[in-house]
Amino acid sequence: MSSREFADDAIDLSHDVPTTAEDVEALRRLRYDTPSWFVLSPTELEALIPEGALERRPATCAEARPFTLP
Repeated sequence: MSSREFADDAIDLSHDVPTTAEDVEALRRLRYDTPSWFVLSPTELEALIPEGALERRPATCAEARPFTLP
């Protein structure tokens, strides 16, 4: 399957997802009111991660090896 084939079957958010004017307004308000996680301090970011989350679902598999791009 090429990326073009996938694009033809993709969901068109402007037509395929029922969205009301109230939904759009709520999303805009949330975007404005919610700070980006990029501006969080390391302490604030760590507070978002539940206790033991990395042990239950590690970021990488145990067999992963470091690599560099040439």
